[in-house]
Amino acid sequence: MNHNINSDSGDMMQHDQTVERKNIELPEDLGKRSATLLLQEIYSGGCIDTSAQSFAMLMMCLTPEDVSRIRLGQFSQYTIMSLRLYKEAFGVEFKLRADDNGGEGSDDESDDGFGSKRGGGQTIICSCLGIGYRNMARAST
Repeated sequence: MNHNINSDSGDMMQHDQTVERKNIELPEDLGKRSATLLLQEIYSGGCIDTSAQSFAMLMMCLTPEDVSRIRLGQFSQYTIMSLRLYKEAFGVEFKLRADDNGGEGSDDESDDGFGSKRGGGQTIICSCLGIGYRNMARAST
């Protein structure tokens, strides 16, 4: 099951939910669980789903020799282990900076109209210098 949410500003959040054959549940229960997980991802902040954090950071490591930046929510254990592996394999170290306001402007802009702020958690700005990886097997023109 795939849930997409589009905001008025054009931002999109997506969350995938799968069901195993062993754990068959009612569609209503699956929808409720999937919606809860999507809301948790939105609440944690960042611009990438927790399950895709390590892949995005890998792409940042392989970019041309330039600084890449991304805003992420709370790191998963897999992401933490991936950062250690990227340092060992590529020699790339990430600069991590906590960002309390989640990239929002003034308090008026981040108010959702119900008296609460959008996004609950502290986001992390991650930046690194790519290694400039090139695919040597690809024919150049």
